[in-house]
Amino acid sequence: MKLDKKILPGRKPLTCLDVEQAREFVGKECIFSDIYANFKDINQYLFVDSDYAAILSIDERASCGDYVFKNSKNNLRYSLILPWEWVEQPITPEPEYKPYTLKEFLEAMESGLFESWIKMRHGRSKRECEFLYTGYLRTIDNDYICLGCHSFDFETLLNDYEIPDLNGKWHPFGVLDEG
Repeated sequence: MKLDKKILPGRKPLTCLDVEQAREFVGKECIFSDIYANFKDINQYLFVDSDYAAILSIDERASCGDYVFKNSKNNLRYSLILPWEWVEQPITPEPEYKPYTLKEFLEAMESGLFESWIKMRHGRSKRECEFLYTGYLRTIDNDYICLGCHSFDFETLLNDYEIPDLNGKWHPFGVLDEG
């Protein structure tokens, strides 16, 4: 029996022979099925608003046979369950940032995202500082912003510095990469 890689190591669907172990999952969300093949690719088996993921109850009457696991959503009984907590949950990816373009930076300045004093910190040392924005410089090869008496290209700012958002959470000195 081949199982989905998202199922945690050492875990497998529970059967009627595992009722004692399954009792700890009563009232918790589980994946219900009658065939092992559905646990080969969970994403293919479960779809939006699926009836196959629901809260577990157990019905051990002799008339149930192997179908002891009751699904609270559709009120049907199944022979196999897999507790959701045994499935590796997807990790929300960190947002990706890209360097500002000069145009994007100037628009952010105009919108009030940046003020004349720009608070930032070095990404590795976490040392905070504030620089006065004094303008920008365009060359044939690159664009720079002038902060105090220093000039920075946007790639360096992205790679080496962080800025706080409106909630005070630090993120790379760049703009969200929507693409």
